[in-house]
Amino acid sequence: MTRREFLAFAATAPLVRHIALRIDGPVRPVKLAVITDLHHGLAPDAQARLKAFVEAVKRRKGLDAVLQMGDFCYSQPASKECTDLFATLPHKKIHVLGNHDMDKCDKAGAMKFFGMSSRYGVHTLGGYRFVVLDLNHFKKSGQLYSYANGNYFTDNATHNWADPEQLEWLAKELRSGDKPTILISHQPLGFAEPGQSVPPEQVEVMQVVKAAALANPKGAVVACLFGHLHVDRLERYLDIPCLCVNSASYFWYEGMQTYTQPLFAFMEITSDGVLKIEGARGEFLKPPPKASDGVLGRSASISDRMIPLD
Repeated sequence: MTRREFLAFAATAPLVRHIALRIDGPVRPVKLAVITDLHHGLAPDAQARLKAFVEAVKRRKGLDAVLQMGDFCYSQPASKECTDLFATLPHKKIHVLGNHDMDKCDKAGAMKFFGMSSRYGVHTLGGYRFVVLDLNHFKKSGQLYSYANGNYFTDNATHNWADPEQLEWLAKELRSGDKPTILISHQPLGFAEPGQSVPPEQVEVMQVVKAAALANPKGAVVACLFGHLHVDRLERYLDIPCLCVNSASYFWYEGMQTYTQPLFAFMEITSDGVLKIEGARGEFLKPPPKASDGVLGRSASISDRMIPLD
């Protein structure tokens, strides 16, 4: 829902229910700076794009955290300039593992490189819980494997799974939480391609989300945020808004389709339960292939949005 669509909707019908009605007392707004799919080491100007993000974040007042949602950089010494620049931000930082972060190392190596104590976890900000997931596993011949050293590119496999240990942890966290939850991952949740069903690796996670919401409405997931697809796209699944944040650098189709501007977003969850997104506008450096016209959410921008989290 774009800003214009939301305002038109609000003029004709009241919002049915907001997060604030589900929790005790007023909710302090939460403000985030968000970047994903920078691809330092692959996108040739990634460092300049990160510098633009860092400078914009330092100018912004009142941020609660900075969130990078994966595919940030290769976890190797040549990328230290990237992590060193990111480290100059004085804010709380939340890292999410992306598949390409393990192209040159295993998961433990990537976590060490980013200074992550855990591959998944919970961050409480204001009246909300932000639950970070690790969907960096693939299934092949019935066996589940962690992404490591570029094995993501294996054939005859299905990708982007959570592991059983993590799913059990997620169920316990959602059933015990007393605040509305924002689910954060690198890979998508709640997204299907045209004419197809939501894939089973996503359904597996969302069934945990559905069951936990019935058992504990106070801790229910009210939004999913992710990257990975390099598009600007919003869907709803189980009546939960699922938002793909566009890449900072490019759209991929028959090669790298570079954006003229670095893309990132500032987000605020308001006290009355609306996710406000201040995006960034750009253009394609060159027109992308005509065959990509049908890709949902293809854009060189991140849209401004106002999403009611009912």
